Amino acid sequence: MTLSEHSTSGVDSASNSPMNSNSNDSNDVLTLPDLHFSYRKTSVALYISFLIICNVLIPCLLFYLLQTFTNITTKELIGISSAALGLSSCFDAPFRLFRLVRNRTTYGPLGTDVWWHLDFVMWTYTFALLVFAFPLAIAPAIAFYNFFLMSTMMLVGPVGVVFIFSLIAYHYKWRLPVRCSSEPVGSLMKPAVFYCIEDVGAVDFMHGRKFRQRVHTRYESSPPFRQLMTELTVYWVICGAIYCGLTAAVTWAATLNFAFGWVLGQFFIWAFLSWAGCHLLARRGLERERAYWDQRGRTLFKEKTGPGGIHEGEKETNPPQRSKSAPGIPRADDHRATPDLKPARSLDVSYGDQFKTERTEIV
Repeated sequence: MTLSEHSTSGVDSASNSPMNSNSNDSNDVLTLPDLHFSYRKTSVALYISFLIICNVLIPCLLFYLLQTFTNITTKELIGISSAALGLSSCFDAPFRLFRLVRNRTTYGPLGTDVWWHLDFVMWTYTFALLVFAFPLAIAPAIAFYNFFLMSTMMLVGPVGVVFIFSLIAYHYKWRLPVRCSSEPVGSLMKPAVFYCIEDVGAVDFMHGRKFRQRVHTRYESSPPFRQLMTELTVYWVICGAIYCGLTAAVTWAATLNFAFGWVLGQFFIWAFLSWAGCHLLARRGLERERAYWDQRGRTLFKEKTGPGGIHEGEKETNPPQRSKSAPGIPRADDHRATPDLKPARSLDVSYGDQFKTERTEIV
């Protein structure tokens, strides 16, 4: 899923819109910062293929071929499979950490250039990997082979716990005792999906700190976007609980030979189905966001490619120049802008039980 930034022409269109002229129409022009997010489908496909090869194909081939054609013991089989299963983590986690630390001024969290101020995704992923390593190391040593099959659950479970904690902290308005991505100490914690979007877009897809700025501005500007972040966090908590339950049931109810291949393959089946549901929820949330502002007489000037400016797998070659002027205020170098336009006003909007003044700007 990709969310595209406003182009300069979009700002110009907002400035020259009849809704913002000296006519009797009192409607405001609202320009939300789109989350320009592009990616290459081939790169994503290659990375997913790498994960499947390292975490399904290689462990299964080693387990079943060695079991069939050699006299190797089950304990040795599980030991070899444990080493193979952790192979992908030896590449992606250190590479991401290196990129985040080495280029912290480009990809790191906003408001700090300290190298050890890692982002939310890096800390959560590290915590999950530490828990994930327990069954890989302990199961072969104590001949507790079913425990080895719980390893993928040990990877998903800790992430779900962190997501639940973020929802609790968000609901009760707890303040952060430590930095959390771009949020300084003392900030109110947001739902975990918000931090995941910020961090993955900035670091893994290399959109940098500008992307982090756009995510934060969009979150503060649009109440429906805030609701979407909460809904997606709840959704992934439910998906994680379902996966952990299915994995535990198969691990302890089925034979080792069947459960070994099924549990490893089940992870990617679950990930695909969960992603499909997340994609649908996100599109519905962005459509709801557009309808929310339309009902208040505001026009969202966005890319005409779907709700929220969604594209699919496109690569930006010539990123548009972004205006620093407020929505509806012509730039000094814009010769097409008429001199008698009124600037857009701050928007007083209500959402649910909340009422607040929203200030929007191009970022």
